[in-house]
Amino acid sequence: MRFAATVEPAPGAPERDRRVAGPIALPLPNATVAAREVFDRLNQKRLEMGLSELEWSDRLADLARLHSEDMASNNFFNHRGSDGSMVDDRADRLHLGAWAGIGENIAFMQNFADPVGTAIEKWLQSPSHRTNMLSPQWKETGVGVTVTKEGKFYFTQVFLLRK
Repeated sequence: MRFAATVEPAPGAPERDRRVAGPIALPLPNATVAAREVFDRLNQKRLEMGLSELEWSDRLADLARLHSEDMASNNFFNHRGSDGSMVDDRADRLHLGAWAGIGENIAFMQNFADPVGTAIEKWLQSPSHRTNMLSPQWKETGVGVTVTKEGKFYFTQVFLLRK
Protein backbone atom coordinates (compact mmCIF):
# COMPACT_ATOMS: atom_id res chain seq x y z
CA MET A 1 0.00 0.00 0.00
CA ARG A 2 1.32 3.42 -0.88
CA PHE A 3 0.12 6.91 -0.10
CA ALA A 4 1.18 10.52 -0.57
CA ALA A 5 2.43 12.28 2.53
CA THR A 6 1.75 15.93 3.25
CA VAL A 7 4.74 17.89 4.45
CA GLU A 8 3.87 20.53 7.05
CA PRO A 9 5.06 24.04 6.21
CA ALA A 10 7.68 25.68 8.40
CA PRO A 11 6.24 27.76 11.26
CA GLY A 12 5.05 31.08 9.90
CA ALA A 13 5.18 29.93 6.25
CA PRO A 14 2.12 30.62 4.12
CA GLU A 15 -0.34 27.74 3.60
CA ARG A 16 0.59 27.61 -0.12
CA ASP A 17 4.04 26.26 0.87
CA ARG A 18 2.40 23.02 1.93
CA ARG A 19 3.49 20.42 -0.61
CA VAL A 20 3.00 16.75 -1.19
CA ALA A 21 5.96 14.47 -0.98
CA GLY A 22 6.27 11.56 -3.38
CA PRO A 23 4.61 8.24 -2.61
CA ILE A 24 6.11 6.44 0.33
CA ALA A 25 5.70 2.87 1.44
CA LEU A 26 3.95 2.13 4.71
CA PRO A 27 6.23 0.19 7.03
CA LEU A 28 5.50 -3.48 7.46
CA PRO A 29 4.14 -4.40 10.88
CA ASN A 30 6.68 -5.65 13.34
CA ALA A 31 6.52 -9.46 13.37
CA THR A 32 6.50 -9.56 17.18
CA VAL A 33 3.59 -7.12 17.30
CA ALA A 34 1.72 -9.22 14.71
CA ALA A 35 2.30 -12.38 16.78
CA ARG A 36 0.91 -10.78 19.93
CA GLU A 37 -2.04 -9.44 17.94
CA VAL A 38 -2.88 -12.98 16.79
CA PHE A 39 -2.72 -14.10 20.41
CA ASP A 40 -4.91 -11.25 21.66
CA ARG A 41 -7.52 -11.68 18.91
CA LEU A 42 -7.62 -15.44 19.48
CA ASN A 43 -8.22 -14.97 23.20
CA GLN A 44 -10.93 -12.41 22.46
CA LYS A 45 -12.65 -14.97 20.21
CA ARG A 46 -12.29 -17.67 22.87
CA LEU A 47 -13.91 -15.41 25.48
CA GLU A 48 -16.77 -14.64 23.06
CA MET A 49 -17.31 -18.41 22.75
CA GLY A 50 -17.34 -18.89 26.54
CA LEU A 51 -13.87 -20.49 26.64
CA SER A 52 -10.97 -19.61 28.91
CA GLU A 53 -8.09 -17.58 27.59
CA LEU A 54 -4.87 -19.32 26.63
CA GLU A 55 -1.62 -18.45 28.37
CA TRP A 56 1.25 -17.04 26.30
CA SER A 57 4.38 -19.19 26.24
CA ASP A 58 7.65 -17.66 25.12
CA ARG A 59 9.04 -21.15 24.46
CA LEU A 60 6.10 -22.02 22.20
CA ALA A 61 6.46 -18.65 20.48
CA ASP A 62 10.13 -19.49 19.80
CA LEU A 63 9.09 -22.87 18.40
CA ALA A 64 6.46 -21.21 16.19
CA ARG A 65 8.80 -18.43 15.07
CA LEU A 66 11.49 -20.91 14.03
CA HIS A 67 8.99 -22.71 11.79
CA SER A 68 7.77 -19.42 10.27
CA GLU A 69 11.39 -18.42 9.62
CA ASP A 70 12.08 -21.82 8.02
CA MET A 71 9.10 -21.45 5.68
CA ALA A 72 10.05 -17.88 4.76
CA SER A 73 13.76 -18.62 4.27
CA ASN A 74 13.13 -21.71 2.17
CA ASN A 75 10.07 -20.35 0.31
CA PHE A 76 7.57 -23.09 1.18
CA PHE A 77 4.32 -23.44 3.10
CA ASN A 78 3.75 -26.71 4.95
CA HIS A 79 3.43 -28.17 8.43
CA ARG A 80 6.45 -30.33 7.60
CA GLY A 81 9.66 -28.35 8.01
CA SER A 82 12.40 -28.14 5.40
CA ASP A 83 14.25 -30.84 7.36
CA GLY A 84 11.20 -33.16 7.33
CA SER A 85 10.24 -32.43 10.95
CA MET A 86 6.71 -32.00 12.25
CA VAL A 87 5.68 -29.82 15.19
CA ASP A 88 6.14 -32.63 17.72
CA ASP A 89 9.67 -33.31 16.42
CA ARG A 90 10.52 -29.62 16.66
CA ALA A 91 9.08 -29.41 20.19
CA ASP A 92 11.20 -32.37 21.30
CA ARG A 93 14.26 -30.80 19.69
CA LEU A 94 13.70 -27.64 21.76
CA HIS A 95 13.27 -29.74 24.93
CA LEU A 96 9.80 -28.44 25.75
CA GLY A 97 9.34 -31.21 28.29
CA ALA A 98 6.51 -33.66 28.78
CA TRP A 99 3.33 -32.79 27.00
CA ALA A 100 0.08 -34.69 26.40
CA GLY A 101 -0.99 -32.93 23.23
CA ILE A 102 0.35 -30.50 20.66
CA GLY A 103 -1.26 -28.72 17.72
CA GLU A 104 -0.19 -26.27 15.06
CA ASN A 105 -1.88 -23.77 12.77
CA ILE A 106 0.00 -22.14 9.90
CA ALA A 107 -1.02 -19.40 7.50
CA PHE A 108 0.53 -17.54 4.58
CA MET A 109 -0.67 -14.05 3.69
CA GLN A 110 0.39 -11.54 1.08
CA ASN A 111 -1.33 -8.40 -0.23
CA PHE A 112 -3.95 -8.23 2.52
CA ALA A 113 -4.64 -4.94 4.30
CA ASP A 114 -5.06 -6.84 7.59
CA PRO A 115 -2.93 -10.00 7.38
CA VAL A 116 -3.50 -10.87 11.06
CA GLY A 117 -7.27 -10.55 10.81
CA THR A 118 -7.35 -12.42 7.52
CA ALA A 119 -5.25 -15.28 8.92
CA ILE A 120 -7.58 -15.63 11.90
CA GLU A 121 -10.66 -15.44 9.67
CA LYS A 122 -9.30 -18.17 7.37
CA TRP A 123 -8.35 -20.36 10.35
CA LEU A 124 -11.87 -20.00 11.76
CA GLN A 125 -13.32 -21.08 8.38
CA SER A 126 -11.23 -24.26 8.38
CA PRO A 127 -12.66 -27.03 10.59
CA SER A 128 -9.28 -28.39 11.76
CA HIS A 129 -7.77 -24.95 12.41
CA ARG A 130 -10.94 -23.79 14.15
CA THR A 131 -10.82 -26.87 16.38
CA ASN A 132 -7.28 -25.97 17.43
CA MET A 133 -8.20 -22.36 18.12
CA LEU A 134 -11.34 -23.10 20.11
CA SER A 135 -10.49 -26.38 21.82
CA PRO A 136 -10.89 -26.28 25.60
CA GLN A 137 -8.07 -28.83 25.91
CA TRP A 138 -5.35 -26.30 25.11
CA LYS A 139 -3.98 -24.24 27.99
CA GLU A 140 -1.03 -22.42 26.42
CA THR A 141 0.04 -21.17 23.03
CA GLY A 142 2.75 -19.25 21.24
CA VAL A 143 2.72 -17.47 17.91
CA GLY A 144 5.61 -16.80 15.56
CA VAL A 145 5.35 -14.52 12.55
CA THR A 146 7.96 -13.84 9.89
CA VAL A 147 7.51 -11.04 7.37
CA THR A 148 9.70 -11.03 4.26
CA LYS A 149 10.92 -7.91 2.50
CA GLU A 150 8.35 -8.70 -0.24
CA GLY A 151 5.57 -8.43 2.35
CA LYS A 152 4.87 -12.16 2.69
CA PHE A 153 3.56 -13.09 6.13
CA TYR A 154 4.22 -16.58 7.49
CA PHE A 155 2.22 -17.37 10.63
CA THR A 156 2.71 -20.36 12.93
CA GLN A 157 0.71 -20.92 16.10
CA VAL A 158 1.51 -23.81 18.42
CA PHE A 159 -0.90 -25.12 21.06
CA LEU A 160 0.24 -27.29 23.96
CA LEU A 161 -1.28 -29.36 26.73
CA ARG A 162 1.26 -30.40 29.34
CA LYS A 163 1.13 -33.75 31.14
